[in-house]
Amino acid sequence: MNTVGSRIKPEIYQRWLQRPATQRLLALEAGWLRDWVSQLHGGHLLYTGIDSDPRFLQRSRLQHSFRMGLPWQRGVVAAQGEMRDGAWPFADESLDVVVLQHSLDMSHRPHQMIREAARTVMPNGYLIVVGFNPYSWWGGIRWLRTFSTELPWLTNPVSESRLRDWLLLLDFRVEQVSPVAHTWPLSIVSESVSRRIDRVLAGTHWLPANAYVLVARKTVAGLTPIRPRRWQLPEASFGMASPVASSVAGTQHCGK
Repeated sequence: MNTVGSRIKPEIYQRWLQRPATQRLLALEAGWLRDWVSQLHGGHLLYTGIDSDPRFLQRSRLQHSFRMGLPWQRGVVAAQGEMRDGAWPFADESLDVVVLQHSLDMSHRPHQMIREAARTVMPNGYLIVVGFNPYSWWGGIRWLRTFSTELPWLTNPVSESRLRDWLLLLDFRVEQVSPVAHTWPLSIVSESVSRRIDRVLAGTHWLPANAYVLVARKTVAGLTPIRPRRWQLPEASFGMASPVASSVAGTQHCGK
């Protein structure tokens, strides 16, 4: 079977990294990732993604931030270890934050990868996913280039709505989705002008973006907040009004 995972080779990935448009994409996404990882706390942060030098991790406030590589990155990036899409070498609920930067796009088993990420994130932990938007003008061009052997056309993007459905079933609450890379990979006038335009448009929804940054938090089973309700017994049945208060106190976990 000729899947996305088997078609992406380290040399294809390395060539793509060297392109100015790819560096522009990484710079755009790094700003959003830096803002998020600088707000979160905990013990362990796992990063796996396309950035060969994720310097935004230096802003992390977690005690231990580390990188795991995937087979198509072998020999290209420096990582603390290597893992497969659908088999992560981590115990259940052992990570506070997982960052997937286009890792789902590079996988032929994105649903299994999300399941592994969900399994390893502890309750109240965060999952940050950066992905390509297949329902954008970039997605239309990708469809026309189905038989391309180069990145970023050689991908398997997961839409935001599909990812939301998966996360809902895995007990995650989506807290924020930010559209990014509205004009990428086009170069308008020059690369520097294109970067400025994308920075201005980042976060806006009035124009379809080619990528998104989704932040979700793992909920705690059995602790869903329930709003207190007050019941009034009908007077006609008992001859008098007899209010009965029934209040269920829920435990609410705050965000960041």
